Amino acid sequence: MKQDKEIEIITITHYLPEHHHQLSQFYLPDTQTPFSALPEESLKYCRKDVDRHPFVILAAGIPVGFFVLHIGENISPFTSNKKAILLRGFLVDQKHQGKRIAKKALQILPEFAKGIFPNKDSIVLAVDVKNMIAKTLYTKSGYQDTGIHKEGRSGLMEIMEYRLDKMNMDME
Repeated sequence: MKQDKEIEIITITHYLPEHHHQLSQFYLPDTQTPFSALPEESLKYCRKDVDRHPFVILAAGIPVGFFVLHIGENISPFTSNKKAILLRGFLVDQKHQGKRIAKKALQILPEFAKGIFPNKDSIVLAVDVKNMIAKTLYTKSGYQDTGIHKEGRSGLMEIMEYRLDKMNMDME
């Protein structure tokens, strides 16, 4: 598989209605669909739950990825930490995969999340144990296995966490 040209500038922005058309065109191969909902599905949940905040990953201003930051009571199946943010539905559209977009988005996510939710101290996520590509990416991005496992829609999931309160110490 050839490595596509790396995208230089990645930004994260709040989901806006004008992103909808491009997000509705997103596609994941069958090997990835068990692990992540497409933006359309995630947005349905966001409309029903004010604690789910949708975000778009942009490359040169074009939507190339999507995720949801979920706060509040409904994240309790994943963590008992009331100051945690749950990262859900993180994905990069297939035609933009292999350009290090996910890696760069995860690098800027902690500071971005802290800016939106300054009172939160960690980001947690659930990754399917069979999804080794994602698990490796999250580990390289500073997420640590909490040792907690949970049954998900595609089997066993591992709960991982990025501590926002240690973020500044890493920068020094």
